[in-house]
Amino acid sequence: MASQRFVFLDVLRGFAVLWMIQVHVTNVMLMPVLRETKFFELLNLSNGFVAPAFIFCAGSGLWIALSRKGKDYLRFSSDLMTYLKRLMYVLFWAYSLHIPFFSAQVVMQKPAAELLPWLQFDVLQTIVYSSLLALVIFLLSKSLRISTNLYGIAALLIAAGTPFLWNSELLNSLPKWIGIAFLPLPHSPFPILPWGVYLFAGAYFTGLFMQAENKHQLARWFVGIGLVIPALIYNLKDVPPVSLWHNIEYGVSMPMMIIRVGGILGVFGLLYIVEAHLQKRKVGQVLQTMGRESLFLYITHLMIVYGVGWPLIQQLFGFEYTNYAGVFIAWFAITLPLVGVMLWWHRFKREKPATASKLLIVQVVWMILTFLITPAEFSISELLKLVQ
Repeated sequence: MASQRFVFLDVLRGFAVLWMIQVHVTNVMLMPVLRETKFFELLNLSNGFVAPAFIFCAGSGLWIALSRKGKDYLRFSSDLMTYLKRLMYVLFWAYSLHIPFFSAQVVMQKPAAELLPWLQFDVLQTIVYSSLLALVIFLLSKSLRISTNLYGIAALLIAAGTPFLWNSELLNSLPKWIGIAFLPLPHSPFPILPWGVYLFAGAYFTGLFMQAENKHQLARWFVGIGLVIPALIYNLKDVPPVSLWHNIEYGVSMPMMIIRVGGILGVFGLLYIVEAHLQKRKVGQVLQTMGRESLFLYITHLMIVYGVGWPLIQQLFGFEYTNYAGVFIAWFAITLPLVGVMLWWHRFKREKPATASKLLIVQVVWMILTFLITPAEFSISELLKLVQ
């Protein structure tokens, strides 16, 4: 039982990371004129579910881990240490992806203001710190049932309280290096307030679902919620009091949080209903593996899309932006080889887990050493020019 995988949860995470690649490819490649169309508005609305779904799945995974190893965690066993090591690995990558200058020599020369982006909270930072908070709640309550209810309360408090905190002097009076974790752009793209709401919602609803006697009935309710609640709230967004919708900004208002959680629950329930079919289909198996290796896909696609990948494509093909067809081709061209490498890595980890763990340690050590020894004048773009 301990090794059982919930296919529908893995597939949900797989869908999230697959759509996330599309979001980021669209962000960097789509022509500005096409961003003014109704189609893009609808696409952008769907894209807004990606990060919440990814964070929601992290909350689901946390609850599943607590349901299986919670008693061991309460004894502060090696299982808890293993879990914390995984979180630290995620956190290492979270900050590595935001490092403004990949050279210790440059970092030492720059003023603090130019290094603040290093501390920005993105999806991975929010997942790690929210998970740690959720873990502390469990360790203090010593009960998964109580913790599940507290996670639901935490989600409500974050959703309802964030507008008041953002409008108060409390957060704005914090030192910038602390406040950056809680305040939105231009401070952080995914600050823990309010994006942590999705992790706690994921832990709460997963706990509610897993403890239900009739999961199929609850799954159908989730599908109904996913169809009705988002459509209802979206169509009532201009009905007074509109301040409930626009109190801070469209993307992170409380009604938008409800829309996103509702939509995620709808897909959650639907995937559970068709889980047996997913297990028999090759596409379902690949999506499940993508979900299990979502961190690998998340990191690698960001390095390609926001790293040297897109500038290299611009240099090779001589264009800055493209249309939807070009975006689709690029999405496919990036995703297909990444999925191939991911499948190899997943198989390698399963067959040689000890070697895979050592490789991850080597990876971290290599990145740290590279950061320490890279000279200030080194430039990847200049290197690419030399290669050409």
